[in-house]
Amino acid sequence: MLFTILQSSTITLNVIDEKNNPVPYCAYIVYKDTTKVAGGYCNENGNIKIENLPYGIYKIQIDHLGYETKTVQVEVNKNFLDLGNIQIKPKGIILKEQQVIAQPPIITYEQGKRVIKPSEDLTTIGSTALDILKNVPGVSVDNNDNIQIRGSYNYTLYINGRPTALDPSDALKQIPSSQIDRIEIITNPSARYEAEGNTIINIVLKTTREEGLNYSFNARLGTFENYGANLIFGISNKKLKFSTSLNYNNFNFKNDINIRREVSGNNFQTTGDGYRNTNPYGIRVNLDYNLTKKDILSFEGGLSHWNFDFGGSTNTEGNSNYRTDFFSGRSGLNASLFLGWNRDFINSGFSYSTRGIDELSYNTDISENNKIINATKSTEEGPVNNYRFNFDFDNKNLAFGYLGNIINRDDRYKFYIYDTTQNIYVLKSNYSVNFYRFTNGIYSSYNNNYKKIQYQLGLRFENTKRKIADFEKDYNDIFPSFNISYKLFQTYQFYLNYSRRISHPRPWQLEPFEVQLDQISKRRGNPNLNPEYANSIELGLQTSYTDASIYYRKVENTIDEITTYENNYFITYPENLGFSEFFGSEFSINFKKGRFMEFSSSINTYQQNLYSNKKTSNFSYDLRTTIRLLVLQLTGVYNSPRKGWQGEISQNYYIDAGLRFLYRNFVFVLNFSDILKTNRIKSEVQGTNYYQTQEIKNKWPSIQFIMIYNFQVLRKYQKPQQREEEMEGF
Repeated sequence: MLFTILQSSTITLNVIDEKNNPVPYCAYIVYKDTTKVAGGYCNENGNIKIENLPYGIYKIQIDHLGYETKTVQVEVNKNFLDLGNIQIKPKGIILKEQQVIAQPPIITYEQGKRVIKPSEDLTTIGSTALDILKNVPGVSVDNNDNIQIRGSYNYTLYINGRPTALDPSDALKQIPSSQIDRIEIITNPSARYEAEGNTIINIVLKTTREEGLNYSFNARLGTFENYGANLIFGISNKKLKFSTSLNYNNFNFKNDINIRREVSGNNFQTTGDGYRNTNPYGIRVNLDYNLTKKDILSFEGGLSHWNFDFGGSTNTEGNSNYRTDFFSGRSGLNASLFLGWNRDFINSGFSYSTRGIDELSYNTDISENNKIINATKSTEEGPVNNYRFNFDFDNKNLAFGYLGNIINRDDRYKFYIYDTTQNIYVLKSNYSVNFYRFTNGIYSSYNNNYKKIQYQLGLRFENTKRKIADFEKDYNDIFPSFNISYKLFQTYQFYLNYSRRISHPRPWQLEPFEVQLDQISKRRGNPNLNPEYANSIELGLQTSYTDASIYYRKVENTIDEITTYENNYFITYPENLGFSEFFGSEFSINFKKGRFMEFSSSINTYQQNLYSNKKTSNFSYDLRTTIRLLVLQLTGVYNSPRKGWQGEISQNYYIDAGLRFLYRNFVFVLNFSDILKTNRIKSEVQGTNYYQTQEIKNKWPSIQFIMIYNFQVLRKYQKPQQREEEMEGF
């Protein structure tokens, strides 16, 4: 008898729908008689793994919105028990009734990645992907909307598991939160992933999963000309799943500008108003067809308009007083196509994306008597094309595959200076450049488990050919990785992972030209830049409520921007400065009590050391806290000061609030950004003979009202049964 009591088992199962498709993020509870002994959420593939469960008889209860509650009774009497596929059935939605069941928290941690569910965050509903990431632990955003993750700007952006032709910072500003199902952040990717970027951000867009007719409509209206509408429509049966989404949005941010410059002993004070605007709209279509019981064909296509504008007007006081009108706008069409085939352990696909770009920038200085003193104008245009083919085999233990990725980019640039004697713009420089990069990669990985230990070993090889103008590079690289986890108890898991990654220079950093940006600024490329190589290792402990980790990353060939003052111009150019080290830690806690209270908080700290001709050190940390009570959510963010090679970004902090009300199939949300009016970004840069500070503060108040309507006509209709029990603590 004692031997039986001490024995424990591991249970696995897969949650599927009536079409045998996985149902992701189901909530589950394990009961021993009437006592809850375990619980949590399945992953994106519908997989549930319950470890260290003592022998006995249990009930496993599975819940998901739009499906009937499923209860499975199981007798645990051996070390490993695979329950196979557990099917849950959809149910009809009665429009006069609103059913609330347990939903996942905003952020969860699973299998080496952080998963964010934007629909659960009241303060970012009606915003963009960039705004969502601002509230994620370990992520910070500077005053140019550049994202930094664990102290690094090097990340790879995927949309539905594939790269986008848009520049990552531009793409994040174009994707409305209402179109996003989840965001996955993989801080230490395995060899299975393409080696580019220290971190992978994968944005998974919404489609419909349930059989029948589904649609969701979202509309928003806010201060400072913020508005938009989004529609998702889908229909599916056992053979075919079709969904389409349309969106039109205008995101507008107005701010106050304050700049102080000291140049060769001369002082200048600049104040004024600025704005940032994006106006994305487009259509996306998804189609899955079950050709046979084992073969699935997939199609995804999208066409969208993208743009990013910023501009404004400032007044400068110094040796002379003048007004500056400035504008910079990028826009174009973005198209993508994906064709895929899946059969048992085999997955293959081809994707193509293209982005057109039309950029216009101007900067005009006007005297007190309203005459043009100086004026510059620049234009840039050209397409970016991305071709990608993958083949993967994965039988759960052994995986291998191939990935080919081609990027081809053409840029045509013109720069004009205003001739005040003729009152016309005169062309001063004109160039065209082609950038080409072709990467071939193969990988293999093996994963298994031994008692309470689960492990994965991987190795990747990549060959990259790069050419810009007449400058070529060809290099071969090997990228190993491993991931080991150990479950001490059912809810306590230790993990250790390692990976080697690469970060290629951006095309504009390589351009072998000196580009004039305005009357006093120039940018110079460096075609001889080498890629950065990062070795990262992370050790952590994960429980039902907490996740704690420490990490170390060493980056060779660190690329940073250098600014000098030469011949009356500020000149910025990239260099490989040496190597850098990052020592960091993260701790997060998430606690949910019933349906109406949730508390989550996190802190991320890191020490960065940059070694070049001198050592530069920087210690930073950020805090995130979210409290949800009934219909109210408050989110507070604090980012400590951060130092760079030549300057520093000051601390910033703010509190956002959101309210949500439900009425039948309607959801009404009111959110208020920066309720205490404290959010501002201040930076300083210094060098030989110059010093500059800049402060940008968003105009206030920023308020949005959002209405969401969800409708489903599923294959079966029945009145939803109300549940009395609540899922606490998960």
